[in-house]
Amino acid sequence: MKAVAYARYSTSHQREESVAAQLRAIYAYAQKNNIQVIKDYVDEAHSATDDDREGFQLMMRELSEVRPDLVLVHKLDRFARNRYDSAIYRRELQKAGSRLLAVDQPIDDSPEGVILESLLEGMAEYYSKNLAREVMKGMKENAYDARFNGGWIPLGYDIDQDKHYVINEHEAAIIRLIFDMKLRGATHGEIMNELNQRGYTTKRGRPFGKSSLYEILRNEKYCGTYTFNKIPKKIAGKRNNRVKKPKDEIIRIENAIPAIIPREQWLKVQEIMDSQKHTSKSKSNAVYMLTGILKCGECGGAVTGYSSSKYRKGEKITTNYYVCTKAKKGECCNRKQYRKEILEEDILTYLEQDIGNMKRMDDLVDDLWNEICLINSNRDEEQEELEKQLKTVEEKMDNITQAVKAGMDIKYLVGDFNELGEQKEYLKQKLSARQSPFAGLTKKIVAEAVKQKRNIKIDRSQPEECKKIVAENIISATIMPRGLKIILKIQLPGAFNHGVGGGT
Repeated sequence: MKAVAYARYSTSHQREESVAAQLRAIYAYAQKNNIQVIKDYVDEAHSATDDDREGFQLMMRELSEVRPDLVLVHKLDRFARNRYDSAIYRRELQKAGSRLLAVDQPIDDSPEGVILESLLEGMAEYYSKNLAREVMKGMKENAYDARFNGGWIPLGYDIDQDKHYVINEHEAAIIRLIFDMKLRGATHGEIMNELNQRGYTTKRGRPFGKSSLYEILRNEKYCGTYTFNKIPKKIAGKRNNRVKKPKDEIIRIENAIPAIIPREQWLKVQEIMDSQKHTSKSKSNAVYMLTGILKCGECGGAVTGYSSSKYRKGEKITTNYYVCTKAKKGECCNRKQYRKEILEEDILTYLEQDIGNMKRMDDLVDDLWNEICLINSNRDEEQEELEKQLKTVEEKMDNITQAVKAGMDIKYLVGDFNELGEQKEYLKQKLSARQSPFAGLTKKIVAEAVKQKRNIKIDRSQPEECKKIVAENIISATIMPRGLKIILKIQLPGAFNHGVGGGT
């Protein structure tokens, strides 16, 4: 008998069995029951409440080609937490001559097994929807008390132990400078250059860009107004920040948090920005695709775009360079101007060709995996105690499942099962705050992420696309006396999104 394995690690806000643990249980079951697992399908950091899962969809498409007898999962909720989707996809399995089997919840085809399976799927959907409702309820209570509700903390604020906003005076000075310059008529580009020349960074430690300035200038928190629930939930895995919920669903409380900017000043800035939306002029500026990436090897400061124009025989000729921002202020001795076209081509060639020919690919995988194992091993006593409690709760839930399977009346056990389910979700949430961002990774996943660097294709005729590719693959490129020191960015799928860049 042959089978395929499907494993899914849930969202980064939950702590469940890692993909490695799921696959380990699946393979142990397969070996014990003489089942040959011919292929694995994996989804990292995806919820089963929707079917926007690449690994899952690939498995469903390949059923007719692979034709497995079984699709093995760890538990039924790894397959789907929605009874409608579960029924639809089970029908697809049946058409392909396959059957779903949860190795940790083996259920036979008897009438009793059908009832038990339906119960477990209903419970999974209940937990998913009830958890979302309870989480939203708690977040709304936080909002009415103007408490921090997760996400990125705005520049200029810190969060105290009671989750209230407090002003970070060092960062607040940056916010006041931004609003003052905007009121004086400065463009976003002028503000951005001034901030970067002073060495200021965003809350995430990055140089300022036009998008980050826009978000700051439009953020009502800076004048003391707290808002929550403005953006609708994700649709098909995506969230549109430009779409807002109806006003009656938005929680909005004025003078709820410490104001960094007087409200009158904030309103004047909004008037300026509203008027500029319709009067902005179309410009054909050069795209500096290395802005935010380049650093000076002499001082460590940012290296940004600069253009110089000359007239030859009545024709204006513009040459584009990269220069050290601190050198322009006389704070660095590196006054060299680097031709934009040459420097950018060096970077693009490195990404497209040199990485593809890297001979130390296996060594890089080993180094990354060793570092990840070290991070994952750093667990404190509280985390170990929470894991023990979670294991005990799961064992009790499994015992109830087995009791129902053995013939005990469900109505006497539903209350205990629900209570244990609530305990399980609470313990998962507690664990999520203490877990390594790389807990769900395997060495195979790391190797695949590294191998992706071999397949970079770049169209030089699309500078905006080139800029995006550079940002996705490079953390920094420092200009040294004899070349560039490049720090690659490797995004590891399935890692938690803690910190800048997620699981990088």
